[in-house]
Parts: sequence; C-alpha cells; structure tokens
Amino acid sequence: MATAAQTLEKMREICRSLPDTREGDHFGQAAFYVKGKLFATCGEKHGVCEIVFGLQPDHAAALVKSDQRFKPYARDRRAVVMDAAKVNNWGEVKALVSESYELRKPAGPRRKPPKASAPGKRPRR
Repeated sequence: MATAAQTLEKMREICRSLPDTREGDHFGQAAFYVKGKLFATCGEKHGVCEIVFGLQPDHAAALVKSDQRFKPYARDRRAVVMDAAKVNNWGEVKALVSESYELRKPAGPRRKPPKASAPGKRPRR
C-alpha cells in the first residue's frame, strides 16, 4: 500500500505528462488543471488518501455501481472518488485521469470555413 506522499508523486507523474497542465490547490488538496479547468485532485481527508476525477455521467455511475473502490463525488455527478489505498493498477488510474483531462481541456481554436462564392462571381477582397 502506497503512502499519501507516494500516491501524490504518482499522480503528479501522470498529470504532468499531459500537455498544458499545472498543479494548484483545491480545498487543501493537490489539484491538476488544464488551461484553468480542474480535471483531478489528490489528497488526504479524514485519514484516507483519495483521488477524484470527472468522467462522463454514465461512466461515473457505472464505476460506482460496479466497483466498490469508487464512490460518487458529492458535488458533481460526473466525478468519482477513489480510495488511493485500493489502486491495483496505476495504468487504470492513468486511463481514468486521461479521460477526465480530455473532457476538461478546451477545444482548439476553430476556423471558419471560407465562404463559397456563387458561380460566376468573384470573391470580395
């Protein structure tokens, strides 16, 4: 079983490997952001080290229903809480954190498609 410090270091390794992330604080826990949007936290509350991340609502509900290692996050039905002591495979955690990251990262700049000109007309300059 990993200590809270070891768990936090592993989370830092996972989260910092994702582009444009930064670490900050969220209610006294280490928090990981992409372009200002929170996608994961890790910290100790009431003597238990927990990892929190957001997923699609259906995926979050399925994990909570089928896997005792997960519980719903009280403030957001899309987020789940995992007891870090019950991590069996850090690859699984990395996949879930990556999913959370992908859901939270802003979309890239959008380009407007060029306007099509009517046949026989010259485009404006």
